Amino acid sequence: MKRAGGKSVQGYNAQVVASPEQVILAAQVTRSHNDSDQLAPMVGRAAATLREAGIEEPIGIVLADGGYWNSPAITSVRSQGIEVLIPTHNQDRGRTAPRKLSPRQGEEARRIEGLLSKPGGQALYRRRQQIVEPIFAHTKFIRRSDRFLRRGLAACQAEWQLIAATHNLLKLWRAALAQAGTAIREPLTG
Repeated sequence: MKRAGGKSVQGYNAQVVASPEQVILAAQVTRSHNDSDQLAPMVGRAAATLREAGIEEPIGIVLADGGYWNSPAITSVRSQGIEVLIPTHNQDRGRTAPRKLSPRQGEEARRIEGLLSKPGGQALYRRRQQIVEPIFAHTKFIRRSDRFLRRGLAACQAEWQLIAATHNLLKLWRAALAQAGTAIREPLTG
């Protein structure tokens, strides 16, 4: 896989789509060095997972980091009735000067900038950090799954999906424990 600056690294790009409850809906490994071509395929995989699980409620909005910016892909996902919120550029903290959009970013960039200029849009986008970043932190640092143990794309894909499945099982187990703890602490009534 090529990294920024043209250097090659032996590795893959791991992707996830997660629900607001941090349940992984889609997990994929690619050879792509950036995420810009992964938005539509990952949203498609997540929608397929929901359909297979019998969940008919459609995906309402996708919150993704700036690496997923790809105007045609955003338009494609929006044509399925799914709102997309992705920053149009790297956000410089503390910047007060107005940002200029590149003409090639087009109508999607103007629409998203309009949403992100409002407090409601900013608050909505901040949720992305609370949803997906803990998944990667938990996987890498708590579970110490910071590199693939197998070689080859198919083997790493299977390993990544196993990591995602065990993440979901642990999430469900912890939720059941929390419910059981609440039930034990509550007084019995009859």
